[in-house]
This record gives sequence, structure tokens and C-alpha cells, in this order.
Amino acid sequence: MSDKLRIEITSRRVEREIKRLPRPDRDRVIEAIRSLAETARPYGIKQLERDIYRMRIGNYRVIYQVLDDEHLILIGRVVRRSERTYRDWQQPFEEPEEYETMPLQSPSGSTTSG
Repeated sequence: MSDKLRIEITSRRVEREIKRLPRPDRDRVIEAIRSLAETARPYGIKQLERDIYRMRIGNYRVIYQVLDDEHLILIGRVVRRSERTYRDWQQPFEEPEEYETMPLQSPSGSTTSG
């Protein structure tokens, strides 16, 4: 896919999950999420369902959905790996008509739309 994809987060919850990460980890996670705009399915990701994937960034997991027709990636969860990581992972993607999406914020506060 040659066009850059837009990256959006599905809720304020995801925004809080990212903000709570320690600074070095947050920077790595945001950079990895941004890289999805170029390559939505990079080497090392795991497909959880038809269009939902998991990306590992150290001890953290990013669960996201790729909507190819809309040139959009929706970030549904950003969590530290634990026994509860994959509990309710489908929930952010269940009702797409009710998404309250927002652009991904960089660590400096500027937006990234891909």
C-alpha cells in the first residue's frame, strides 16, 4: 500500500493509557504506532482477528484495527503485557458507528494524522 494511512485512537481511555506510560516507553510506543502509517502490518505483528492486530513494543502491546478501504488505523488498546492484556480486547472495535476517534498526539502535544 503506497498511501499513508491515518492513525486515530478509539477513545479517551487509549489516550490515558498512552499518557500513563513512563516517558522512554511512551516515546517508543508512539514512534511504533506512527510507523504503522507507512506499514500497517509490519513483521512481527500477530493477527488476532480478520482485521485486528497486536504489535509488541517491549513489555507493551498495541491492539489496533486496519480499515484498508478507509485508509485508517484505529488504536484500540495500549497496555503493559499481563494476564489481563487480552481480556476484552475486542470491545474497542465492536460498534464502529459509535467511534469517537481522535488523532494521535505526539509526546510534544502536536497531532499526527499520517
